[in-house]
Amino acid sequence: MLGQILLLLAILFVAVSMAFVIKNVRIKNRALKKLAEINTQEISDWNSQKLNHKRTQMDPLADNTVATIMSKNEEGEINHLFKSIVKDRNHLPPMAPAELHHYFDTSAQLPDWADPDLIALGQQIYLRHGFWIGLLLCYKSLPECYACARGAEVLHRTARLNEKDGSLDTYSRRIAETAQFVVFAMSPDGLSPKGKGLVSTQKVRLIHATIRFFLKQHHWEDEKFGQPINQEDLAGTLMSFSALVIEGLEIIGIEFEPVELEAYIHCWRVVGHIVGLDKDLIPKNSQDALKLGHSILDKEMAPSVHAKELVRALRQFQDVKSKPILGSNSNIALMRLMMGKEVSDLLGVEPIEQQKIDSIQKKLKRITKIGEILDKSLVFSMVLQFVTRLALTLMLRRMSNKSIINFYLPKSLTKDWEPTTH
Repeated sequence: MLGQILLLLAILFVAVSMAFVIKNVRIKNRALKKLAEINTQEISDWNSQKLNHKRTQMDPLADNTVATIMSKNEEGEINHLFKSIVKDRNHLPPMAPAELHHYFDTSAQLPDWADPDLIALGQQIYLRHGFWIGLLLCYKSLPECYACARGAEVLHRTARLNEKDGSLDTYSRRIAETAQFVVFAMSPDGLSPKGKGLVSTQKVRLIHATIRFFLKQHHWEDEKFGQPINQEDLAGTLMSFSALVIEGLEIIGIEFEPVELEAYIHCWRVVGHIVGLDKDLIPKNSQDALKLGHSILDKEMAPSVHAKELVRALRQFQDVKSKPILGSNSNIALMRLMMGKEVSDLLGVEPIEQQKIDSIQKKLKRITKIGEILDKSLVFSMVLQFVTRLALTLMLRRMSNKSIINFYLPKSLTKDWEPTTH
């Protein structure tokens, strides 16, 4: 009896493996044909004048939607509405205003250039490397966003990352929500109609508009910081989550094939469209995305007390949540490895011996080398994806016990600031 069960399981595994291999080979072959149509060498002129102008631009669709809803002066109903959106991922509540229906219908439309094969391949690439990408979110993407002092001011003002006087539980939830957004968007079928990634990105876009609405009511200094969550800051954040992450993967020994690289960035180009990024700020290819990310980081990087506060909170989060696998010194070494000396010093990351940094890099490379060998076999790649999904789930649970992206008016805006109505 046991032998028969094992035989059936073996047959099932072989059948699933064959289907997986055939599907992925077809996707990659189609993507390779699409790659021939992409000018991977075209680089835009991301000059300071253009980027500075983008600091004055926001998001008319989302901003007008929020402004119209807020004009009803029914704060309790507004919060109830937003919470309803969270609980039902696929449908708006019956009492949702027409403006909200219009927003979700309009923002759900993918651009004409969105290619399903490139999206499918890009999401497969994410699944194979999702754990490491999630790690880089905490040790590279977020702190590099904080290094852009003017953009970091929004996080400090709204306190979405440190409500309740810096409560680590609240901070953990915010980080987990960010990670969950990435997982939803980059998982297979995440950007399909009513996909979790599509809907989550639409919600994040509304969160941005809500924060802008209240910040504009409470002495926000446009001339000093630019518009809150402006187009440049949005582009910089997306590049830190995509193109600059690829740099981090290379540091630990993970390199994409050209078609994989373009497919992965293609997914993030689509996410950029959904989240409200201007057409002329969406990079044309992977090299263009990398150039845009560094152009913004180099231009906006500046000393900031508030940025250091955010990094201290992030460091505390890392030390608590990474136990017992990593200790404080390993967390410091990882941040310095991923960001380099200049950005780390700017953000007040504690100095540590170069030997410790080199040691952790070697350890990570040994681990990723095994994964890269397994990844070359499509059958083992299927197993690797399963393991990655499990690791991502455990990582998110370790960060927070929440499995949804909260959509509500931040208490720091609705309570602490006692917003005025118009």
